[in-house]
Amino acid sequence: MTLYWLLSVPAQGDGHIAWRDVKNRVGDSEVYDFTLPMFKIGTLDTLVRLSDELAKYDASYENTTGKFIDTLKNLTGASNASLASTLVVEDKSVDQYIRTFSWNNSRFRFDKALPEIISQIAEAMGSIEASLKTKMTQYNAIKNSLATVKRKQTGNLSVRSLNGIVRREDCLSDSEYMRTAFVAVPKNLTREWANSYEHLADMVVPRSSKKIADDAEYVLYSVVLFKRVFDEFSNKARDARFIVRDYVYDEDEIQKDRVLAIEVVEQEE
Repeated sequence: MTLYWLLSVPAQGDGHIAWRDVKNRVGDSEVYDFTLPMFKIGTLDTLVRLSDELAKYDASYENTTGKFIDTLKNLTGASNASLASTLVVEDKSVDQYIRTFSWNNSRFRFDKALPEIISQIAEAMGSIEASLKTKMTQYNAIKNSLATVKRKQTGNLSVRSLNGIVRREDCLSDSEYMRTAFVAVPKNLTREWANSYEHLADMVVPRSSKKIADDAEYVLYSVVLFKRVFDEFSNKARDARFIVRDYVYDEDEIQKDRVLAIEVVEQEE
């Protein structure tokens, strides 16, 4: 990245003559006219106070700019060299903006008092920082949602979505008192499941356990029981290291999962 020095030299009545004099003296180095308007100076006390304030603002704005650049680097994975082409100020590269700088008088009118101009700049920078925080919060929320969807789609049967695995005929429906529970059982505990599931709670339908699916770690079973003992059944199953999935067959949810799956694929591409 190019290093720039900002030089302030006495105008001696004509700033352009002073600028040409500096340009002639520095030899081969590139010199650009960084023109500022004639501000309303005010009193010496005001200038001293503003000088202290500007030092604080300068550190704060540098920190905000650094956060912005770090955020872009983390999101894009770009190197410093390639990132330079991404960073623009008012549709110009940073170098071009500095070399062709022109005071934005329509936004920060130089005929106003300096404290008012500085206050306007501080407000604008505060808005940029707040916007960055809001966008990062939104980005992280979306990223976490996609990670959750991906985990549900690719995890084992103890965590992944059961949509697309459980069929409508696997579920007991239209019953006022009974329901189907789905339980992920570690493969090394399937014998214990077969011997104990009927006794994990009262009102479990005998011989109702049915294998639905399996993967490298778990076997998914369905079992029919009365709704009133579902919580008791879940607690005792957990103590036995069986994982009761809180799942209800829902066509709308299945369709949502399909849409989210497409979004995950598009994000990865």
